Amino acid sequence: MSESKAVAVFIDVENIHYSSLNHYAETPNWSKIIDSCKCYGRIVSIQAFGDWVAFAKELPEIQRNAIQPVFVPLSQDGKSSLDCHLIVAAMKLFFQNHALDTIILGSGDRDYIPLLAELKALGKRIIILAVPDTLSQDLTRIADDVIAYESDNNDVALAAPVSLEEDVKFVVETLTSLEQVSFQGRWVNLATLGLELKRRKPDFSHKNHRYGKLVEMLDGIDTIELTYDNHEKTIAMARTIDGSVAVPTAPLQHGEVISLRDTYGFIRPDSNDENIFFHISKVDDGCMDEVGVGSRVCYTSYRTHRGNNAENVTLELMHEKEPSV
Repeated sequence: MSESKAVAVFIDVENIHYSSLNHYAETPNWSKIIDSCKCYGRIVSIQAFGDWVAFAKELPEIQRNAIQPVFVPLSQDGKSSLDCHLIVAAMKLFFQNHALDTIILGSGDRDYIPLLAELKALGKRIIILAVPDTLSQDLTRIADDVIAYESDNNDVALAAPVSLEEDVKFVVETLTSLEQVSFQGRWVNLATLGLELKRRKPDFSHKNHRYGKLVEMLDGIDTIELTYDNHEKTIAMARTIDGSVAVPTAPLQHGEVISLRDTYGFIRPDSNDENIFFHISKVDDGCMDEVGVGSRVCYTSYRTHRGNNAENVTLELMHEKEPSV
């Protein structure tokens, strides 16, 4: 760390708060965020922008960590102008304090690119702090470095032996109960669901079943449907599917694995359809270690808000391939 570097930190509270809830089912650890920022120099200003009526429970922890809360109320139609307030405050501070070397932006939103590009042109160092899966790739191209904010409970959660069937039942029951008090056509905010799951069962975690995010686990439950708010894409909404709707059995399909990462991959279908995504949790346990790039596989598909996904992925040799017509 260079103590001579003067650092200004600007936090988009909505982005960090909801990203942490959606991905880790917990509110942000503000002390950890501050410690991460201190690695880049001497912090001379740190401000957190948010609607402190909505985030009143976060305010005491914000202030305990010497973060200056900046109140940004919602408009009458419920829209947020937080990014505009943050951008104006950042430009004002940097133009009035030429000794500032570095800006740390706590947000993964690409709307801040014009601000960062202007500061970059002035020779300032750009650091982004965000939950990894919510970070816009456009931001990474302009940043000098990225602070990946991750949960402290990742390793513990992955090691906990919990039945998937039991947790799925628990999630559906919790969501159903929240639907009863929803004023949005039974739709429940995913952050609200995450908090309620933790309140009812503190040791619950989607990571117990190899899901990187809660939304991925919900995607895999065929009795739950998801949608996203068009204005704030980090906020997912969920509700249970009406039991009267019949869910047809998906036909067995064939293809080749063309890409494989730590937690997901893609299959090229024999049907010449678009490549299909699959999460590693959807691979049959019996062939988990044998599936790799180039493997011939069988699978069924299901529809999500992001398109078709593959599940029940097994090696093709475990099935008799249907003759082509």
